[in-house]
Amino acid sequence: MFGAPEVPGWFWDSSQLRQALASRHMGKVVRAFRTHPYHGRPISQSVAAGWLYLTQSQLSRIENGPPVQDLDRLIQWAHTLRIPADLLWFSLPDEDTSEDETEATTPASPAGLLPEDDEWRSMTELLRRTFLKRGLAAVTLPALGLDELKHIAAALSDARRYADHEVATHFQRQLADCAANDRTRGPKQSIPIALGLVAAIEKTAGDAKPAIRRSLLRVGAQVAEFLGWLYRDIAMPELAGYWRDRAVEWAQAAGDFPMQGYVLLKKSQAAWDERDALRMLTLAEASQEGPWSLPPRVRAEALQQEARGHAMLDGDLSVIESKLEDARELLDQDKEASGIAAHYDKALFGLQVAICYNEAGQPDRALGLYEEWLSPRTFSRRDYGYFLSLKSEALVSARAPDDAADTGLEALALARETCSARTHQEVLRLVGRLRPWKNRESVRELREAVLHSTG
Repeated sequence: MFGAPEVPGWFWDSSQLRQALASRHMGKVVRAFRTHPYHGRPISQSVAAGWLYLTQSQLSRIENGPPVQDLDRLIQWAHTLRIPADLLWFSLPDEDTSEDETEATTPASPAGLLPEDDEWRSMTELLRRTFLKRGLAAVTLPALGLDELKHIAAALSDARRYADHEVATHFQRQLADCAANDRTRGPKQSIPIALGLVAAIEKTAGDAKPAIRRSLLRVGAQVAEFLGWLYRDIAMPELAGYWRDRAVEWAQAAGDFPMQGYVLLKKSQAAWDERDALRMLTLAEASQEGPWSLPPRVRAEALQQEARGHAMLDGDLSVIESKLEDARELLDQDKEASGIAAHYDKALFGLQVAICYNEAGQPDRALGLYEEWLSPRTFSRRDYGYFLSLKSEALVSARAPDDAADTGLEALALARETCSARTHQEVLRLVGRLRPWKNRESVRELREAVLHSTG
């Protein structure tokens, strides 16, 4: 979710919101907004902080500390949450007639941008409405259409050519080919293939003997987890969660305990997209505590994820580096890149450590690791673009806005090429963080490119 959701008029009539507004305390208003029953479940501080271009810890202090008095910040946050003007204890600028008339007569820029003052204030709303509607439409059609049905038919036809004891291996090879296809062509082409595999495995398993059925369900769990990843990459968290849950269901039916822990780890990683640090940490810990023995690479990845959660929550370097050192030792011990998490190598680990250091307020150390490990020769174009977007975040933290904007432009181009909405999300986050340098030419260029990419 890029910005605060639109809410109906009656939303503002809740007693908690009315009390918060009456207290003239914007932090309490934000808390009442994100915990409103309308949302189904409370929105985390990490997610709400992203709407306001804050960190989770900053929002926590604002919600629990003294009232913010800075009028510019209050106006910005009121616009972000779309608080009705008549409920506020201060006046919004667009209530001033002279300013309204000035804005009304301001011609649109050639690039189709909003006037300068409104542009930044309205960025989140524009991206939420336009990007989500248009930018993802080409790759987020989950229904089974003609292409998906063709893949299902082909997968079933192929499966019939194999004996019982070979069919699971056949599907495993098909999954490996699908994953390779995703690395080069992105999710748009991989999703129909993976859906076809799921349907074929489910049909074949229904007709198989018990021992073969368990082998098929084990592969099915892997395909379902892969679908969870594909839907995460196109920013469809509900469908991603659905397929992860299916992966757990099939892993349980197959007696594949490590896969259940691995899916918990994948859920922890998905929580990063919303910067929900506590959920990340809790799930990373849970992935290691179940009735299973995780492969060394999965344990290393889980420990690294714990380190990132600690970096976001408290920034305790002693805890962070202890977790990372344990993860590094496990990775060094596992010489065979096979099974789940086979992709998790030293280069990927190095970039994950870079993210940890940036979140812990050590951007220079993070940038050193990006320089060492991030290379288009090592990563697929989709993954290279994603990590470039995160490198841009470290450049902002190091107060290098021009370099951050230039790197963000490169990441945005790769996001469009590979249909990676996940990378788009990170570039949008970058644009918000570059607001203090909004008048620099490089930042303007990035902002304009982002707005054009949503049109």
